[in-house]
Amino acid sequence: MDLDLLKRAGLDRYDLNARLRPALFVLLPALTLVTFWLPAARTFMGGIVTLLSACGLTYLLAQIARRRGRARERALGDRAGRRHSARLLTHADPTIAAQTKARYHAYLRASGGLELSTPEEEAQDASLAYGRARSAVDWLLEHTRPSAKASLLFDDNIAYGFQRNLYGMKPLGVAIAVLCLVANTGLLWLRPLDDTQFWTAALLECGIAALIFLWLSQVSAGSVEDASLAYAQKLFAQCERIAEAVDEQKRQRPQKDIRATAS
Repeated sequence: MDLDLLKRAGLDRYDLNARLRPALFVLLPALTLVTFWLPAARTFMGGIVTLLSACGLTYLLAQIARRRGRARERALGDRAGRRHSARLLTHADPTIAAQTKARYHAYLRASGGLELSTPEEEAQDASLAYGRARSAVDWLLEHTRPSAKASLLFDDNIAYGFQRNLYGMKPLGVAIAVLCLVANTGLLWLRPLDDTQFWTAALLECGIAALIFLWLSQVSAGSVEDASLAYAQKLFAQCERIAEAVDEQKRQRPQKDIRATAS
């Protein structure tokens, strides 16, 4: 698929990888089935894809995947997304070491002027502590956004978006794959085929069956939670990275001031 065309259609690297690709993965068995059983369609496939992309279909597919992924994220509650990141920042969650979490809290208080609950305050009002942590996550996301696209943080954000949106598309993906498997089985036994065509169709049958297995075994709430954790850990690590950069600037500033005075 033409990447320049996708960019002109309003899709950036995040849209392409985290939103459009899950939608295309859903359509993969249908596209493969049509390409094999209707050879004439191969000639027009490139032109059709280009036309549909120009008409906004790729953007629509990306938005459908995003909407379904966000719905699944809401259903997961504090097991994924921003709510998951906020839970990790509370004292009650043991995922992040207490000493490491204390450094994150210190940075957020000093740099963002944010109010985060102490362990004692959290014990008295857990919902208030969670709300403060959620606000801190929102602040950190906004203040890491300008440089995120050039960092590993952006890659982890894409990975999480891909897993979330793929999970959101799972019911549709399994349904399409099962229908394609049934259709391919029927055509395999009903249409006259030579040996090469027969074994190619049989290989396609195995491929679609393997795809259904992947949908059922690998696309799950657990995969979304794991990607969410990886992204949250990389996001919070920005606290220490930014703090170290600021300290380095402070150490270099006196030297510059001394040189300026001497000159």
